Amino acid sequence: MKGWLLPFVLLSAAACATTKGPLSASGKPISPEAVSNAVRIVEEQQIPESIRPPFVAMYAEGRENQALYAMRAGLAATYIGNFPLAARTLDKAIADVDSLMAGAKAAQRASGKFVREQEKWFKGENYERSALYFFRGLLYLGTNDFGNAAACFKRAQLYDITGDDAPGFAGDWYSCEWALAFAAYKQGFPEEAQQAMERAAKFSTRQGEVPPPEPNRNVLVVVLTGGGPIKTRAGQYGERLVYLDGPDPVTEVEIRQGDQVLARSAPAESLYVQATTRGTRQVDYLLAGKANFKQGTATAAAVLGAGAVIASQQKNGDVATGVLAGLALISALISSATTPEADIRVWDNLPHSIFLIGLTLPPGEQKLEVRGLGPYPQTVEASPVVRAGDPLQIVFVRM
Repeated sequence: MKGWLLPFVLLSAAACATTKGPLSASGKPISPEAVSNAVRIVEEQQIPESIRPPFVAMYAEGRENQALYAMRAGLAATYIGNFPLAARTLDKAIADVDSLMAGAKAAQRASGKFVREQEKWFKGENYERSALYFFRGLLYLGTNDFGNAAACFKRAQLYDITGDDAPGFAGDWYSCEWALAFAAYKQGFPEEAQQAMERAAKFSTRQGEVPPPEPNRNVLVVVLTGGGPIKTRAGQYGERLVYLDGPDPVTEVEIRQGDQVLARSAPAESLYVQATTRGTRQVDYLLAGKANFKQGTATAAAVLGAGAVIASQQKNGDVATGVLAGLALISALISSATTPEADIRVWDNLPHSIFLIGLTLPPGEQKLEVRGLGPYPQTVEASPVVRAGDPLQIVFVRM
């Protein structure tokens, strides 16, 4: 059996007690025909086998999960260096995220007390939307489309909105200002670059000393380390969305060429920090209301049930017993049907930390050693071929 079909087989086995096939990220059954059609489409598009699972899921699952899998698939393509495929796929996710009307009916339906939040169209939390534009901006940098790159980095900051209880963390992606400054230098706008770095200097989200961008750099090494935020549920009924910190063994990155240290940098961004400084979301109030309703109807069922027991012990209490028991049953059914659980679908191949390191290298193949420093040091070799006259090349390194 092909390795990229294994996730569907495992998912099917886990769900066999209640369904005849695999479940989507929204908990809905996926028909065998949908899976077969998705596999055929992916094969026809000649998607590299190592990254096929999110592409198959994108075509097999319901429309509500298209952006989720487009995010995962686009980043997977980025990791293996297939930048044209990555750009097309991330653009698909952007079209969903930016459409105000796409999924509006599903979102309205999900606000009801008896429909789970995860049945609405996935558009991601704010840190995921910002990350979507950030990575798309990096791909624009790689094609020397500095104008569109700058627009993406600005858009990423706009998506980094916060609740009323965390206003100081809005639009504070240090990596976006760093990359925006780099794009500005490449466009010949040094004043805009300086302004971007002045804004970045005020952010508390920077994780340490990050060398600033310089206009003469012709190689940008993007090092992505660890695993991104993990979404989970808390609260009596799972109505609160909380984040667990993903693993990240790297606290600093060093780039060497032979015995020479070319650069050293702390992370420009922590995705966990960005996820946890969002503050209260609007949907949190809705889910809290659902939880209160669920608890209230459960309490009512218990009280009415107790009343029915008492009435049954009274002379001529048959009518009262029946009425109270019926009301208790209705309340219990309503409580059971109420779905306050938070949506924990997640862009699961995001990194924990992002490092941005600019280099000036001569034309030709360059042998670089990228060292991740920290509790568990690791080293990755990179061999970019620097093209003469090319203003910028991007090298992605995954640790």
